Amino acid sequence: MIFETLWESSKRGELLLIEGGFCHWHLRKDSQLTIREIISIRSGAGQEMLNLLKLTRGATSVFAKCPLELKANKWYQKRSFTLEGQEITKSGRTLNLWRLKLSPTDTLK
Repeated sequence: MIFETLWESSKRGELLLIEGGFCHWHLRKDSQLTIREIISIRSGAGQEMLNLLKLTRGATSVFAKCPLELKANKWYQKRSFTLEGQEITKSGRTLNLWRLKLSPTDTLK
């Protein structure tokens, strides 16, 4: 992460900081909310951040990429994210592509 990117995201309100967690995200014009980085160091912090992200006005889905070897893949699966596929990075790392579709009642009007 570079400072300028985080600064611009903070001006758009796309940084989430809670006790034990941090999330850098972006709401695209097509209504996809993309998690760019997420860090949880407290049990329950990830779920708390997800609950807040789901309230984002205009979001119709939450999308995240997660390296294949990380335990976080189980976290996405347990929270009803759908595995849409995989991609290989230039360095050869495999990423799982996760999506959680949101219902209109999930987000703020």
